[in-house]
Amino acid sequence: MRRVLFNRVLGPVSGFVARQLGEPHGVFGRIVMTRLLNRGNRRLIEAALAALGVGPGDDVLDVGFGGGVALDLALRAGARHAAGVDPSEAAVAAVARRLRRPLRRGQLGLLCARASELPFANRSLDKVLSTNTIYFWPDLAPPAAELARVLAPGGRLVLGFSDADKLRGFGPITRHGFTFHERGEVARALERAGLAQVELRALHGGSTEGDYLAVAERPAR
Repeated sequence: MRRVLFNRVLGPVSGFVARQLGEPHGVFGRIVMTRLLNRGNRRLIEAALAALGVGPGDDVLDVGFGGGVALDLALRAGARHAAGVDPSEAAVAAVARRLRRPLRRGQLGLLCARASELPFANRSLDKVLSTNTIYFWPDLAPPAAELARVLAPGGRLVLGFSDADKLRGFGPITRHGFTFHERGEVARALERAGLAQVELRALHGGSTEGDYLAVAERPAR
């Protein structure tokens, strides 16, 4: 009953909400959507960071950082430097304001960029994560290649995402601009990009039921 009511309420504005999820924009995106992304994605982000194993001295990249909570948590976990890229100028502006202290200290870097064109040198980052972003990558191959390219030897990548079956149950929102990638497709894309030890981990409980972590590493040699 709740899902039916939810779909009826959001039906007329589902396209707007979907576009904001994919790329927050305007005042609504900067003030409202980035905060909603932090709240709605937090449990998945926490699981992704735990799998990533962020520690002192790590250089961490969050691809599609949304509201920026993963960057904040990575710095609190001891990362030497956290960088974030997002295609949304509104997200960059919002997080620059919320995390202005580490930004001023040089512990944080924020850039407006897409996953398929990461502005980082080859093999320059120890840990890379991205959560709830793959639905906005129509073709997994270019982002996967870029994620593999920027990982240092022995570096780790974690992608957090909802399984296609879970997305199909969300009603009208995911009919606008979302690409449903089966979890096996995600693992194969990472393997084809040259990453190793690719593992799919199912999450359970509450909002993460039906979510997965794709964990992979760049070979040390």
